[in-house]
Amino acid sequence: MDFDIKKFAKRLKEIRKAKGFKQETLCSKINMEPSNYSPFENGKGTPNVSKLYKIMVNLNVTPDELFEYEHQTNEKNLDAMNLKIYHNLSFKKKKALYKILRSLEDLC
Repeated sequence: MDFDIKKFAKRLKEIRKAKGFKQETLCSKINMEPSNYSPFENGKGTPNVSKLYKIMVNLNVTPDELFEYEHQTNEKNLDAMNLKIYHNLSFKKKKALYKILRSLEDLC
């Protein structure tokens, strides 16, 4: 998966708001001016490793949580991502996935 600065920006803002932080509050905690932070949420820049670490600590998120933004995709892209994953599975795993999908279908 390639790094997508726009999706990262959207995810960062999404998490900050979900945690109840205003930009100014988070900036105060990470010792950064809001004018230097806002590009991170606007897709115009990325934090250095040190700032990224401080952001994650103060938002209490793991790298996996911060960089998980596949949910922001549309159905067509999701289908393509799923097919790509599917094509790389072994036959045994494809059979297991089929059973899982069938059980999900039964729930609906």
